[in-house]
Amino acid sequence: MFLVHAHFATLGPVELPSGAGELIRASLYPADQVEHVSAHSVPPGRFVLGFFLLTGSLHEAEGRAEAICRRLLDEERLPPAVLREVGAPLITPLLPP
Repeated sequence: MFLVHAHFATLGPVELPSGAGELIRASLYPADQVEHVSAHSVPPGRFVLGFFLLTGSLHEAEGRAEAICRRLLDEERLPPAVLREVGAPLITPLLPP
C-alpha cells in the first residue's frame, strides 16, 4: 500500500465541503484500488487529497492517483481546481544528532 498526495489550486475562493473525503470515496470504483482517501483544505486557495492505494509499485500508485484526480475533476466531483502535483510525500527520517 502506498500513500500519494494530490495537490490542487482552486479556481476562485472555494472551500472543500465537510465530509469531502467520504464524498470522494463514494465516487471511486473498486478497480481504483483505493483503501482510504482524505481531503484537506490548505488556505488560501488550495487543497490536498491523500490516497492510500493498493498497488504493486509507487510509480503505479502515483499514476493511478493522478488518473483518479483527473477523472474527478472532469466529472465535477471536486471544486473547480487545477491539479498541480501528484506524488508520495517526502518525509525526512529522524536521525540522532
